[in-house]
This record gives sequence, C-alpha cells and structure tokens, in this order.
Amino acid sequence: MISTYFRESSPAMKITLTLLFCLTGMLIFIIIGSIVVFSVYGSAALSYLSNPNPLVPEALAVLKILQICQGIGMFIVPGFILAMYFSERPLKYLGFNRINLNLGILALLTIIVAFPAINLLASINEMVSMPQWMIDLEQKAQVLTKAFMKVNSFGGLLLNIFMIAVLPALGEELIFRGILQKIFTDLTGKVVWGVVISAMLFSGMHMQFQGFLPRFALGVLFSYFYIWSGSLWLPIIAHFINNSIAIIGYTLIYKGNLPAEAENVGGLGVMWPLGIMSFALVIILLWKIKGEGLRISKIE
Repeated sequence: MISTYFRESSPAMKITLTLLFCLTGMLIFIIIGSIVVFSVYGSAALSYLSNPNPLVPEALAVLKILQICQGIGMFIVPGFILAMYFSERPLKYLGFNRINLNLGILALLTIIVAFPAINLLASINEMVSMPQWMIDLEQKAQVLTKAFMKVNSFGGLLLNIFMIAVLPALGEELIFRGILQKIFTDLTGKVVWGVVISAMLFSGMHMQFQGFLPRFALGVLFSYFYIWSGSLWLPIIAHFINNSIAIIGYTLIYKGNLPAEAENVGGLGVMWPLGIMSFALVIILLWKIKGEGLRISKIE
C-alpha cells in the first residue's frame, strides 16, 4: 500500500526519501545481477565479481549485466515508486504528457547541433587542474567505455544502445528531471536553481570529473526541454539520441569507418571555431524552443 504521507512532506524529506530509494534499489538489483552472474558462470563468477577486468570477455559480460541491473534498480524502479509516493497521479507528476511535434523536431535538432559545443566544453574542462584520484577515476571510466564499445556484431551494438542509451535516458530523466528538479525548485523557490542543482547532481553522479562541464550543460539543456515542453518524453528522447549518436560514433571509430579525430570535432584541438558556431546555433534554437513552448501553452 502506497502511503500518502509524503505527498505533503517537506522538500528535505523528499530528497532523503529519493536518496534512500535509489541506494536501496541499486543494492537490491546488484544482488539480483550477481545471482544472474553466478547462475551463468558458476564458481568462476566470484573472480569476475571480485576483480572485474574489462579486457576479459567473460568479465566484460559480467560488467554489462551489473550495469543493466544498476540502471534499472537505481533509477527506473525508484523513479516510478517515488512518483506514487509524491502524487496520486504519478505519471502526470513525472510529466508523461504528449509531445508537440514542432518542439520535438527543434529539440532533436538542438542535440545534433550541440555536439561540437559539447566537445568544446569537454576540452576546456580537461584543462582544469584536478587531484590525481579524479584523473584515475576518469581513466578507469574511459577504459570501461572503450571496452563496452568494442563490439563486432549488430546484436552487440543493440545491447550497447539498450544499456547506455535506453536505460540511462529513461532512468536518469525520471530521477533528475522528473523528481529532483521539482524538489529543488520547491526548496529554493526558483526554477533556475532547480535546474542548476539537478544538473550538477546529474553530472556529478557519473563520477567523471574531466567531463563534468559538458554533462552539466547537457543536464541544463534537458531541464529546459522539460520545462518548456511540459513533457518528460522530450528530455528522455533527447537524452537517448545524444547517447545513441555517441555509441554509434565510438563503434564506427573502433571499426575504422570514422577517423578518431571525429570524436573531438569542435574542441580546442580539432576545428574549434565549429564549437563556437555550435554554441551560437544552440542558443538560437533554445530561444525558438522557448517561444514555441510559450505559444503552445497559450493555445492550450
């Protein structure tokens, strides 16, 4: 039975409950994932779990199983349960409303156009001096990401899209835009602070600090897509498209069908003027998205 107590509770209580549900869900689904791993690999699973080496195919498969379980347990399941605790109309509370076609096209165009600007932010971020432990985390994440991307079949590519695009797009938008952005907006009384804080948490959660700035920018972008459209579907789809393009790009680079420099186009080292042009175009498109959102809300 879902309690109605938390529907009128303070933002601080809702933040605490969100953190509790996300951590609990992650632990439960990691245990479920571990059970799956043991059922598939038997006693060998112990070595894969205790010392996962992404360069070993079996260990990489274990990491993928755990990644999928973590995505479901940490974000997706808690997101829907929290919405039921916070509102008698959970889907409405989260923002699962119909998307306007014009807004959808503009948002998807913005995501595609934004890639050079995101690369420019990433290259600026890399110039910031950081402690060694942050650099080590970034390097470990890059090794794991590259291992995930090295697939030799269409099925492997689809699995990556499901694991790195579908699950994060749904789960992270549920928690960071559908839940936390609302809570921090209520807590501060300012929409902009709800956007900034949720975007900072979104970026920090990835624990890849050399990429903090571009992820923060994407978080802000997704937040305003949500605000101006009134639909959580828009940031979910935009998030999915962003991650899918990155996955396909990595795969093409690995296959040798795309030069490695393509990954950094728009950054300080590769065609940086394109990054500045990208910034300008993104601002123009955001202005149009805001105007279209206001026009639609007046009509409705």
